[in-house]
Amino acid sequence: MNIETTVDSKMRHWWIFLIRGLLFIAAGIYILCSPATGFIALGFMFGLIIFVAGIAELLRVYHANSSRNRGWHLILGIIDVVLGIILMGHIMASLAILRIAIGIWFLLRGISLFSFSGLAHRSWVLAVGGFITIVFAMAILFNPTFGSITLVFWTALAFIISGLFNVVQAFWLKKASL
Repeated sequence: MNIETTVDSKMRHWWIFLIRGLLFIAAGIYILCSPATGFIALGFMFGLIIFVAGIAELLRVYHANSSRNRGWHLILGIIDVVLGIILMGHIMASLAILRIAIGIWFLLRGISLFSFSGLAHRSWVLAVGGFITIVFAMAILFNPTFGSITLVFWTALAFIISGLFNVVQAFWLKKASL
């Protein structure tokens, strides 16, 4: 199958992007209107993603032709599957881990920005951005309510933005197919 066939196929099915976009927008609005339920769903999805990653890792090991690092990938796949099952079954643990992971990620980004400000000839903009990001990370890490609200808000916003882009893409594909 060449690229032209793939593009032609996508153009004929423009309505799939429209439906997907509307579903993303609806999910984002739902999460904003019902943040507690949205937060619980995020915890479950976090566990599900780890579970699916573990299954994919195990399938990769099963289909791998070489034995190089096969044992390591097998162990990683098993750990991911077990961890995914545990996190899906214990949503609160999943949410705590997700909040801590996001907080640590922001902390590392803030430190990176702050340290890069020195390399960028003492850029005060980068230093202030790094400081604000570090404060934001600390709030996520040490204030569970703030961390939870932050995760819910940004996830909802990401769903809405992704949905809008899917709707725009659908209409672009529809126009291109005519």
